[in-house]
Amino acid sequence: MYLGFYMFFTIATIQISITYAQTDTAACNSCCTAGVPGIPGHHGNPGVSGPQGMNGAKGEQGMKGEHGMNGEQGMKGEQGMKGDKGSNGLDGIPGKLGPTGPQGLIGLPGSKGVKGEKGEQASQQKSAFSVVFTSDPGRHAVSPMKYDTIITNVGDDYNNETGKFVCAIPGVYVFQVNSMKINGRSNVLTKIMKNGNSQVSAWTSADGYNSASTMVVLDLVSGDQVWTQPQDLSTNNYKSNANGYCSFSGFLLYAA
Repeated sequence: MYLGFYMFFTIATIQISITYAQTDTAACNSCCTAGVPGIPGHHGNPGVSGPQGMNGAKGEQGMKGEHGMNGEQGMKGEQGMKGDKGSNGLDGIPGKLGPTGPQGLIGLPGSKGVKGEKGEQASQQKSAFSVVFTSDPGRHAVSPMKYDTIITNVGDDYNNETGKFVCAIPGVYVFQVNSMKINGRSNVLTKIMKNGNSQVSAWTSADGYNSASTMVVLDLVSGDQVWTQPQDLSTNNYKSNANGYCSFSGFLLYAA
């Protein structure tokens, strides 16, 4: 920029010089010969600064600038003084139940408690009977033996007219039979029957007066029937009297 200005200024100066030279030449041609143009002089020093001008009128407010970028985080300040204690807040919502902890040690035995009142005895179902022949049955038929004398019949489950025990309380029962034969060479074999099926037998065939006995435990339901009877007509020669040598007994061991 300055070089251009300098060249312009130089050319202008030359032009002015030429113009003055031509004028002088024209004036001088009438009386003298024209001289050679002189070399341009150097630029002068800058002038002294002028006085400061008056303040201009206040310009209009400019448009709002764009939002600048966030500054860097400042250094952490020093800890302030402890504030006053605030009021208690409201109770929060109960938290979830935590996991079960390990089992603790077994504690020491507690002191003996006060003895309680005597309880009522539970009602127990009962069924039991014992029957005998107090007279000589002789050669008994192959059928239920109807003992002529009842010693015990708790619950009335033994039927003296049929010679059969009829179960009224389901459960486990114990039955026992004892049979005595007449004197001499004869046999006696007595069976304990359940619903027409033989369960166990008692048998003797020795000389003289001899007896045989057996026992069985049966699981009965309501309506089951139990009785005794001889094996056959060759093993039915019984002997009994007021001493009750032939007997049949049964009782409920426990209800089902």
